[in-house]
Amino acid sequence: MSGATDTLRTVNTLREAGVPDRQAAAHARATDDAVSEAIEALATRADVFASRAELQAEIAALRGDMYRAMLIQTGVIVGAVVALMRLIP
Repeated sequence: MSGATDTLRTVNTLREAGVPDRQAAAHARATDDAVSEAIEALATRADVFASRAELQAEIAALRGDMYRAMLIQTGVIVGAVVALMRLIP
């Protein structure tokens, strides 16, 4: 991706600072390449919403697992209480 930065402006700025033409052009290209790579690594709005949908699905699955575990625990506790009530006269 080229054009992430204004390379001509960068070259002119470097020239005004006393940097030789070839070196200024090389710095401008390197800066543009670095910025372009950084921009490609950014998350887009679509990435964020896709991740959000995945997280919501995971949360729903975890809630289901949690409710099943609570139901099993409740059954075990009730069974233990009933068993203790029968053992104690």
